[in-house]
Amino acid sequence: MKWFLMGILAMALMTGRVEAADARLQAVLQKLDAGAPITVVAIGGSITTGYAANPPRERGWAAQVAAWLGGRGGKVRFINAGVSGTDSAAAVQRLKSQVLDAEPDLVFVEFGVNDEWLDPRVRESSYEGLIRQLLSAPKPPAVVTLMLTQQGNQARGAVESQLKLAAHYRLTAIDFGAEVKDWAALYDEPVHPNQRGHEAIAQAVIRTLQARQAAMPSSALPAPLFGRDHEFVRSIAGDDLKPWRQHGFVRGGAVHPEWTGQQPGWTTTADDAEASFLVWGAEIALFHAESEHYRDLEAWVDDGPVVTATGFVPERKGYLGWHYTVIGRGLEPGAHLLHVRVKRDRFDGSGRPASFIAVMAAGLLPPALQTSDFEPTPTTTGWQHVRPDNAQLRYVGRFDTSQPESRLLSWSGSEIRARFTGTRLALRLAPVYGVSHYTVEIDGRRHRLSLRGEGQRDWRLREPLPPGTHTLRLVKRTEGSQAEARFLGLLLSPDGQLLAPPPERPLRLEFYGDSITAGACNGDMGDDQYEDLSTHDGTRAYGALVAQRLGADYIGIAVSGIGITRTWDSLLMPQIWDRTAPHLESPVAPVGDHPADVVIVNLGQNDHGFPASRGEPFAADFSERYLAFVRGLRQRYPQAKLVLTIGGMSAWKE
Repeated sequence: MKWFLMGILAMALMTGRVEAADARLQAVLQKLDAGAPITVVAIGGSITTGYAANPPRERGWAAQVAAWLGGRGGKVRFINAGVSGTDSAAAVQRLKSQVLDAEPDLVFVEFGVNDEWLDPRVRESSYEGLIRQLLSAPKPPAVVTLMLTQQGNQARGAVESQLKLAAHYRLTAIDFGAEVKDWAALYDEPVHPNQRGHEAIAQAVIRTLQARQAAMPSSALPAPLFGRDHEFVRSIAGDDLKPWRQHGFVRGGAVHPEWTGQQPGWTTTADDAEASFLVWGAEIALFHAESEHYRDLEAWVDDGPVVTATGFVPERKGYLGWHYTVIGRGLEPGAHLLHVRVKRDRFDGSGRPASFIAVMAAGLLPPALQTSDFEPTPTTTGWQHVRPDNAQLRYVGRFDTSQPESRLLSWSGSEIRARFTGTRLALRLAPVYGVSHYTVEIDGRRHRLSLRGEGQRDWRLREPLPPGTHTLRLVKRTEGSQAEARFLGLLLSPDGQLLAPPPERPLRLEFYGDSITAGACNGDMGDDQYEDLSTHDGTRAYGALVAQRLGADYIGIAVSGIGITRTWDSLLMPQIWDRTAPHLESPVAPVGDHPADVVIVNLGQNDHGFPASRGEPFAADFSERYLAFVRGLRQRYPQAKLVLTIGGMSAWKE
């Protein structure tokens, strides 16, 4: 028996069925042989569910392997997490609830066939994300990857990527298609093996498990081959998939019968149906139905290009399928608007349905893993230093100018603009307190920069710029009550030159408000939080968006929790509204040569919310004190239009 197993092992190594050493797998089998219970999960598509076996759940390849494992002595709890017609891009979204929550000891992964229809850029990242999620779990299971192909062992694009990833992560890999000699005996149609095919797959898996290796793999995960976006994912479905506006769509549509706990999505037969959703992520995809009976959808993210999500797939006769269509990729991590509509085409007026069941996002990396386009540079010898008081820099907002060698960046939305030539750029900044986040826009492309208390540093753009003229916008995202920093100048490479600033915008808007105006929590997913402010963005608060749409300058004077009569903190708006920073000791800001043309006030929520939280009445003198504040604004800006608003939360009645 020993020599037989050694022969099987040698054959497996020669044929490539066992790609790497896997101590986890050996440990699981030893645990089973010792009589201990284990949990085994198989995740994949319709072949994993047992499709075309008879009966599928009892005689499919996965069930046969589970039965063999159970016969080794220990008790095996087997979970079949196969979902027909799905690929690894959908699997990473259901992995936690359908696999990891069961704390498995052993997981089989099978997506060689269905991943072939995925965008190659997606399938590489999503399959790797699935593997990394498994291996980085609190109790990482042993992972065996099974590579199946269609009849004739074609196509192999997905399988080759999966084999490469299995080798990279030192996983046991079974390339079944490379071993088959008589395809006609195992397949009655191109995609699904028949009963004999399921038995052959099961035997290939069992032989590989018998020929396991004993060498120990590295305990640390290697660096990813295709990135980590699909390691951090989120599916928005069911009751969470709520449009912020829509017409023509209704709740309903087909639900995948094998996807545990899946709820209906949105469907329509109207030609002009359209819906918009708030989503998060660096990659956003639509998970939608496809068959011979559906019609196409169109979708786009923010103001990006329109992408067709193909629902009409005549090849899927009598079989409802599902597809992961990427609508936006390479997005700035954070909140975005996804727009979906029915495609106007030859099916107008046909009554055919269009349907989608979920929005799937990837690239939701935690702050510690978010990369920056800027890097601290130890030396800028030979670079040209542009002082903050240079007349060719344009400042928009309120800045403390008492120190000519620096400018205090406090209020969210505070902006510095410049034009320059050269192929290199660096920013000299010094944190004052807190962790502050910035948007650095160069030639219209947004970059992120975060200051985490490093002290004065020169932050250099990693990639060189093309020759020519460039425009720069440095905009503070974080509100002033949370973090501040000092701007100490620009650094241009020796081939660069500072040019005249961009022209002043003809319209200037100034907003006064609380957390809503400051953009607090506007990138948070579901629950508001203040532990990490990278998701709070004053440049995407409603006031900044209004100014952007109107081509206007934006000034935001806003503090979370603040009010006219009550506050969640220590300051009231009438105490700091005209200062360069939200502090009592800050100087009053000069009106300047171009005062605000329109002043918008959105205050009162905290005057209501704070006392209500304590069971106290609304302030009886609110009206008097609010009016006094407005009169102060009128005195400061005698020619401006004043717009008094209330909204965004719960205070409008009082």
